[in-house]
Amino acid sequence: STASYIAAFLATTPSISFHQLPPIPLDPASYDSPDALTSDLVNLNNVHVQVALTSTLRSLIIDLFCYPALEIAAHLGIPAYNFFTSNASCLALYLHLPSIYRNTTDNFKDVDTVFHLPCLPPTTLNHLPDTTLLKNTIECDFLINCTAHLAKSAGNIINTFETLEPKVVKALSLGFSIPDGPNQTQTPPISAMGLFSKDQMMEIAVGLERSGQRFLWVVSNPPPNNNKQGFSKGSHPSLEGFLDRTSGGVGHDSVGGFVTHCGWNSVLESICTGVPMVAWLLYAEQKLNKILLLEELKLALPVNESENGLVSAEEVEKRVRELMETE
Repeated sequence: STASYIAAFLATTPSISFHQLPPIPLDPASYDSPDALTSDLVNLNNVHVQVALTSTLRSLIIDLFCYPALEIAAHLGIPAYNFFTSNASCLALYLHLPSIYRNTTDNFKDVDTVFHLPCLPPTTLNHLPDTTLLKNTIECDFLINCTAHLAKSAGNIINTFETLEPKVVKALSLGFSIPDGPNQTQTPPISAMGLFSKDQMMEIAVGLERSGQRFLWVVSNPPPNNNKQGFSKGSHPSLEGFLDRTSGGVGHDSVGGFVTHCGWNSVLESICTGVPMVAWLLYAEQKLNKILLLEELKLALPVNESENGLVSAEEVEKRVRELMETE
């Protein structure tokens, strides 16, 4: 699935090498959930990743779900940094998530307890990611375990702007106590990186190449979202709905508003291009992103669901007209 991308990349930058890890003989049909499969896949690949690395390596940059690679970094005596692809507010809450989980008896879905952190807007526990709403499930345990390792990295690189989230970036920079952190330590150092364009990503890759150091470049595709549907073309005379993976389309002169599922990359693109948003969330941490957009940043209008969790065409039209017809 990544062959065409790798081929195109190597055509322009042939000196950067890709390490193809050997396939892991796992049967997806034998797993109850994608999270269980992901957990096994990441853990079983650890040995192959370590074999692919060399003594010239100076650091690792991993994502939230690849925390087993922290063991590789410790074995090699090098720092491992976490690239957190969502916002700083989500990172601050995720650092506290293991403690919240441990100290809450009921399932998150059944409680409307509000979590307070001075640098964050108030967040009810039933607005946490769907995979955490039921305790003692594979999905929940996997995410809790992932977040428990955030404090164990040498630092966190965050996909946000300091001027966009000044309170939480300042709080993370100064450090605050993490209840489940190593030895009750404060947060690791952070760096807010902002929005990466394709050209900037190429510049980073070339810069890494010229540094003379070895690094691991990981390419993956997001899973298909077959059970979610956006608008169909022509469903509204002046609206063509589209979801995430916008590839620069939001910044087109003809776009006056963006119906977004609150994926953070699309939110950043909308902010950078000055396009107002209608927030229609789907899953994962997008509930948290919606709270940030509505309550803290005030950069979006909400799409409200009915009691059965569906959104009517009338509600969408109402919000789109509100966005387009008001200042």
